[in-house]
Amino acid sequence: MQINIHVHNKTYIHADALIEDYIPFIVKVISSTTHRYVSLENDETFSIGLDAFYQAICKYDASKGEFLSFAQLVIKSRLLNYLNSENKDIVLDSLDADPALDLGQLKYEYLDTSLDHTDLIAEEIHLLNSILQDFKFDLSTLSVESPKHQKTRDNAIEISKKVSQDKPLVDWMYIKKRLPISQISLKYQVTQKVLKGSKKFIITVTIILDKNLRNLKLWIRK
Repeated sequence: MQINIHVHNKTYIHADALIEDYIPFIVKVISSTTHRYVSLENDETFSIGLDAFYQAICKYDASKGEFLSFAQLVIKSRLLNYLNSENKDIVLDSLDADPALDLGQLKYEYLDTSLDHTDLIAEEIHLLNSILQDFKFDLSTLSVESPKHQKTRDNAIEISKKVSQDKPLVDWMYIKKRLPISQISLKYQVTQKVLKGSKKFIITVTIILDKNLRNLKLWIRK
């Protein structure tokens, strides 16, 4: 298959050449996810990883960011789907090493639903993370700073819903790369203290709703 993918100062025009050069990368991703040795012969996880890498090649475009980061997401999400369907008792690594959502969390928050295409989840997470970087934080930061109490989380979600439907506020947020705390406080009668305490979470949920990231909306409802 003819391709045009640039990886580490080299442009690949044939999929086979890219796959051959990055077999060690595929094995490393599989091993870090399953925490076990990977055999290149008669190992189902290697077959899944190899197929996922090929699918990443087919679906990749430059707007998704660096190819290897995208491929890593696709491989790990496919492996998670397999491990979940087989009820494998394996400690799972993070979805993306730089940065990430926790795969264990993802297992319970997404894959116990009717979703079948976890590669779509991976793509949505990758897109979300690339947008969040413009706001000077990422998903790994969010996992630490998200509201811990359900009532606080629910309140932040309701605020995000209002903001996502308010185009001037959304536009301001994207332009300024921060939450319009003063405007939201005045318009929706919310204290600035509440907004500041959950600002990164509110920004994230607002983006998910505004960009209509369908699969990640399931995470919001948890």
